[in-house]
Amino acid sequence: MSNNTIINTINILRKFVLENLRYVLIVFGITLLIFISYQIYNYFLIQDLKKTSINFFNSFEADEDIIENLKTIKNSDNFFSILTTLKLIQNKNNKNKFDDSVDLYKELLNSNEINNLYKSSISSHAAYSLINASYIINDDRYFDEISFFIGNINDNYKNFFSIKKELQYLLIVTDIDINKLNYKNDKEVFKMYDDISQSNLILSEIKERVKKIHEFHLYN
Repeated sequence: MSNNTIINTINILRKFVLENLRYVLIVFGITLLIFISYQIYNYFLIQDLKKTSINFFNSFEADEDIIENLKTIKNSDNFFSILTTLKLIQNKNNKNKFDDSVDLYKELLNSNEINNLYKSSISSHAAYSLINASYIINDDRYFDEISFFIGNINDNYKNFFSIKKELQYLLIVTDIDINKLNYKNDKEVFKMYDDISQSNLILSEIKERVKKIHEFHLYN
């Protein structure tokens, strides 16, 4: 096989995985924001949060100093600080400033304002984002961070058990792609695929996503 053929194959693989990850990130990100935003209703009942809420929503309408406004709100001791941090993470990811995103994700995980369910959501989003980042920068520097965030997902929750398994599989695939290893000869990735496909606890949509990636690597 010529060098050009190998390079073209690797580029096709990266494009396929990135496209799948973008879809997952979009859906998961929207779900996470809706999930957290549901809690805002309770906070509107508290008088001392009115000013913060106005500033928070106004920050999305302002054309200038949006980030500075968000940073100010982030330092407030209420639930809007969590939403604001998520918005800042989105901004950092859009600018490929992934080191800053990692710090913000960890800041959220260390917050006393969120419970284990929220922490699992945030950790999942962080892991998906950093896998996506690994393909963008074509580097494995975030693999330890990805493993850290995956480890912070509480798989006692049914949905997060499936998400955690998918992320573990994706991390192996990302390692294979980034380091130009042979998928077909990797026993670990096949074992992980079999565990996912044969488990009755894994959500069907995640099984389908994993199957598509597996078959793509297997037959291309």
